[in-house]
Amino acid sequence: MVEKYDKVHEELLRAANLNIDYWLKYNFLSLKWWIIIVLMILLWVLVLKLVDRRKLPKILFLGLVWIMAAANLDGFGFELGYWGYPTELLPIYPKAYLFDYALIPVTYMLIYYYFPDGKAFFIANLVLAGGASFISEPFFRWLDYYKAYQWEPWWSFVIYFVLSYIIRWFVEKVFKVLPEN
Repeated sequence: MVEKYDKVHEELLRAANLNIDYWLKYNFLSLKWWIIIVLMILLWVLVLKLVDRRKLPKILFLGLVWIMAAANLDGFGFELGYWGYPTELLPIYPKAYLFDYALIPVTYMLIYYYFPDGKAFFIANLVLAGGASFISEPFFRWLDYYKAYQWEPWWSFVIYFVLSYIIRWFVEKVFKVLPEN
């Protein structure tokens, strides 16, 4: 059994080295690489500018939960070969820094901040899930930041929509048990 795992490990190292070589040749310090850095910074500055400081802990916690969910789900999908990232910030895991650590959490933080519940949250969530799945993902595919192999936009739509309710419910539960100050 150990010998079999050693062979798997060797193949993983070969793939990692191939990916690092690709990253150094086609990503590092390229215009697309700099765009990732600038977008990540701008998105987080935007949140800090728009969100009321009194609500910031709850909004940032929601963002943290989104980061954990997005990075883990993204890792699963990448490992299973559903998608890949031709343009990356770094050639190591997690793969999709721009999406997992900025675009997804920041947009959902702003949705939660401006439309915290009820019909407004439902509609905003529906629009965001649809826009992310059917507009943003194809746009980032076109720009070569993202490549879908065995994935359909409808699956993303359902995941974004359902996960936003689960994360919102979780954040509300956590903040109900916390003391006010």
